[in-house]
Amino acid sequence: MEELMKKSVLIPVPMIDPSGPELLMKEADVIDGTELSEHDAPQTLARIQGIYSQPGIPEHFACTNAVQMARIPNLEVIGVSASGFDWIDTDAATARGVAVVYSAGAQYAAVAEHGIGLMLSLAKRIAVSDRALRAAPFPTLQHYTGSDWPGFPEEIDGKTLGILGFGFVGRELAHKCRTAFRMPVLAFDPYYDPLDAGRQGVELYTQQARLTEMLGRCDFVALTLSLGEETRHIVGEAELRAMKSSAYLINMSRGGTVDERALVAALQAGQIAGAGLDVFDPEPARPDNPLFQMENTVVTPHIGGWVREAMPRLVALTADGMLAALRGERPNRLANPEVWPAFLERRASADYSAD
Repeated sequence: MEELMKKSVLIPVPMIDPSGPELLMKEADVIDGTELSEHDAPQTLARIQGIYSQPGIPEHFACTNAVQMARIPNLEVIGVSASGFDWIDTDAATARGVAVVYSAGAQYAAVAEHGIGLMLSLAKRIAVSDRALRAAPFPTLQHYTGSDWPGFPEEIDGKTLGILGFGFVGRELAHKCRTAFRMPVLAFDPYYDPLDAGRQGVELYTQQARLTEMLGRCDFVALTLSLGEETRHIVGEAELRAMKSSAYLINMSRGGTVDERALVAALQAGQIAGAGLDVFDPEPARPDNPLFQMENTVVTPHIGGWVREAMPRLVALTADGMLAALRGERPNRLANPEVWPAFLERRASADYSAD
């Protein structure tokens, strides 16, 4: 591609791995926004076709809603180095014919591993034992038999796992748990093929009306689905009431998939045995969140997918998607697939003027 044909991509803040800008430079003119001021923003936004996005970008370079997108008249693509993109108004992007690309699949192994870590920490009493040992360097028998002790640890081998959302992470979690711990696996996903799930040794539920039936069979329930209108509070009071009192809830998806108030009440009442949570609603979580004060919870600050090995994969998928869109090719990971006809029509027009 000749230099004169290159389109411009703005990187407002450092990408999560330095290989990202290098990959983009192969076909695009990369603008380092960290070296620019608010004064430079209007001129810069007027000349770019692509922009990198993540939460917390300075307002003068932010591109998350319709008003901010309208400041970039020639915008074709927004790139996200993450499996989620909930801070971006994809409806607004679609209305403007702007593609949003993301990095689904780069972190699935890490998130599945983290889920197993939360399961083990709860069942084997790792977190509560760690806290007790630090408080009293050599615990007495009271630690094991007193009223404050939640009971003996348990094996997870052979226990039944239920997974809500059978995408990259859900399938990896199912594979690891079936293989390593001989766990029967049930899954809920209205959009997955039951025959394909069956070939993987997983019993699939596709009807939400039967979700509580599935939950009642599980010793562990793991959420690995995206957050949207269909999935917000997919686990609420009724679903928690359907679970066994000995069961654990694991959430590695988004905090909004669980009704947090209902979860707190269920944990306090002993309706379920415990919860392992890597996500909260809202985020960042409030310091006084009651889930942080409970002995039957294990909490981590949304770190499940953020492992060293995933960083280059995340930015590589972002760069690949952005460059594909700038070439006029449909990206493999398109957050708003419905945009594509309008994207092509807009590209074909010489008029990129702002609304």
